[in-house]
Amino acid sequence: MSKDIEIFDNRLIILYILQNAKRPLTINQIVTFCEEFDDITYIDICSYIDSLKKSNYIYEIYEDENVLYSPTETGINTLNELLELIPGVDLYNIKKIINKNDVEVKTEYSINTNIIPIKSDEYKVSCYIKDGNDEMINITMYAGTKEQAKNISVHWSENAEEIYTKLLKLMTSDKDND
Repeated sequence: MSKDIEIFDNRLIILYILQNAKRPLTINQIVTFCEEFDDITYIDICSYIDSLKKSNYIYEIYEDENVLYSPTETGINTLNELLELIPGVDLYNIKKIINKNDVEVKTEYSINTNIIPIKSDEYKVSCYIKDGNDEMINITMYAGTKEQAKNISVHWSENAEEIYTKLLKLMTSDKDND
């Protein structure tokens, strides 16, 4: 296989990982996903990330002192069109690696809620994401009933990463460039 085709395939692999990881990833997290590929090094990943950014297939999210990467709509559309170009065996292996390493990456984050009774049938629900000891987000919401508080807690647990990513994008986007 020529070097140009290998680089093209590896960029598709990185884009595929970013789309299927269900959350923005740091370079180190991407490296974790790629550990089992003998031909993809840390330096290669940095190069692929730079190339994907320049092509507007991914964007950066600045969070505390971390830089996270997530696919753009253009990146997702391009990946969907080119996905058949990733050899079938590699795609199978990539899916297997993503499932295996997703647990390891996910454990770096803690997603949880606290339901705090205020008075009879009034509650506050504190929804948060922590990265180690650092709190990435904490949203406290009012709930009029115990059932509503439980629903908020369940929905946060199921959708926290998506909510956080959307909120971060809305809060950091430049309205003039939209």
